Amino acid sequence: MRKQFIWYSTLTGLTAVLSALAVGNFSLPLSDGDDTDQYEYTGYYLFKNLSFRPWPTLDLVNNQTFYPYGTNQVFLPWGFERDAWYALGYWLWDGPGPFLQYYYVVSLVITAVGTFALLQPVFGVGKSFLTGLVVSVFNFYALWKFPVHMNVCVAHWTVLCMVGTYRLLVDLLNRRRISLAFVLFWAALHVLSLGLELGYVAGFALTFTTLSLPVMGYLLVRQFPSPQQWFSHILNYVTSEWRRQPVLNSFLLALLVASLFLYLPLTLQIAFTAWQFDFGDVPELRAWSHPLRLFMPYLPGLDSMAAVDNHWFSDTYESYGQGSPGLYVVLLGLTGLWQTRRQVALWLPIVVMLILCLLYHPVVLPTLKIFPWFSFNRHGGRASLVYPVLFCLLALPLRWPSRRPAVLVGGLIGLLMLAEWYHGYHLRILVPTEVVSPTTVRYCRYVRVQPGEAVLDWPFCVVGANGVGSEEGLCPFYEEQNAVFTFRRFYDKKVVGQYFGRLHPDQIQPFLRDDWPQLLAPNRPFTEADWRFFDTYLRQNNFAGINLYPDLLTEEARTAFYRRYGPPAVETRFPSAGRVQFIPLKLLTLPRPAGVGASTREVEQ
Repeated sequence: MRKQFIWYSTLTGLTAVLSALAVGNFSLPLSDGDDTDQYEYTGYYLFKNLSFRPWPTLDLVNNQTFYPYGTNQVFLPWGFERDAWYALGYWLWDGPGPFLQYYYVVSLVITAVGTFALLQPVFGVGKSFLTGLVVSVFNFYALWKFPVHMNVCVAHWTVLCMVGTYRLLVDLLNRRRISLAFVLFWAALHVLSLGLELGYVAGFALTFTTLSLPVMGYLLVRQFPSPQQWFSHILNYVTSEWRRQPVLNSFLLALLVASLFLYLPLTLQIAFTAWQFDFGDVPELRAWSHPLRLFMPYLPGLDSMAAVDNHWFSDTYESYGQGSPGLYVVLLGLTGLWQTRRQVALWLPIVVMLILCLLYHPVVLPTLKIFPWFSFNRHGGRASLVYPVLFCLLALPLRWPSRRPAVLVGGLIGLLMLAEWYHGYHLRILVPTEVVSPTTVRYCRYVRVQPGEAVLDWPFCVVGANGVGSEEGLCPFYEEQNAVFTFRRFYDKKVVGQYFGRLHPDQIQPFLRDDWPQLLAPNRPFTEADWRFFDTYLRQNNFAGINLYPDLLTEEARTAFYRRYGPPAVETRFPSAGRVQFIPLKLLTLPRPAGVGASTREVEQ
């Protein structure tokens, strides 16, 4: 018992320290003017729009963005557990805080310690301890995804679900007794995975289980060949197991039911709402990752060259570590596969999943889209998240020979592992984690208390990562402004613009109808008719003021805004967008609108 405590404590402490060093900054909320802001915003959105009537339900159709027209918010980057963590922190601290930094550390600790707990009874302390580290803090693809793609770097329940499925497979293959508590926990892991990112992360857990179930069924039928006795076997098993561990089984059953209540209604709501949109005529992003990236080591020069040099791979590079779990773990996994090649049931689900992931191209070869949960999977490289898990599972049964040549090769692989661990990790901790500035927080506090329900960012950005909105001219400054709408989490007002990972053409029709692309066109001076439309729009729709981005406007345009609506009251800098000035409208007398309810260009004309 004492040794177990030491091992668990050591792994917990080591993972917590290494992950905290990688995060680096816990002082303020995350913000970099890019995707990082999206995940805090989604937690804020959940806080504002979640209700229980009588089960968890989200208000998805509203005008909190795309104001005043409104839109369906279904394509936000949901991660219900992450969003609930942020919402709870937002409620307790009455506003934003560094909640997601702590969430990521907790995620890695759960991944490492949970993996160790699942594997140690079968594979021993050494292999299980190393595997826990490999799938958590030394999963460099995931580590480098924090925080800019936090939706695909938090995977604790998915990892544990895959490891638990493999453990169940091994126990069935070796005819070990499987406790009801383990089965209940394994079932709960599937539901808990629904609290992670739906389009990618949760899907990997469901995929591995789907591929493993036929093998498990075969092993069970081989062990219990008489169908007539299945019911009695199950009844006797459940009864005896419940008597043996009533408290633990009751707790795990309660965990399963609670998880179903919290996550299943939200998952179904998001899934069925998203499937209502037909993207058949919208061009698909052709993002894929070359399978040969699998063999790229994390060593000085090689990893960075392979990362960006498409002369090598001619694929779609997204981020550091894409496609490679580390050469050392690939070598160990392939060696383990060779040793267990005759135990087909042990490796078949792993190898099939690897093939499906490695060959995946969202358009040319959409292998993963045979599963409904990957309907919106648009980037094959994101399967890199689970490659360390799959290759570790292949390597776990490995028994290294004691002959001198084999020991020498094993030593070289061990040195390669340490070199890759050091190189991939130490590079990551040199990259600072960006947080919001104190001046921005003060700026947003000022905006928050101004009368009015909305703020107009000018220029604003209405766009999807699939290109919708950009081609139509609704986001002339994509790089600078795709995340400015997320700052409403600080000042708590409605906004006009928004970025979605996917945006349907139908959602931008109100903006096109009112000729907003013409007004947003860079360097185009407003006509008097434009100003009258603008005045009507501002007055009618209860704006508190304008977030003006002077660095994105011509000097003539800036001067015209100051002359018409007054000087800015406060100023700060938003990351990427540059300077932003707030012009309050509370004292401004605007011309009366041309007609009741008018906000369209038709009224002005």
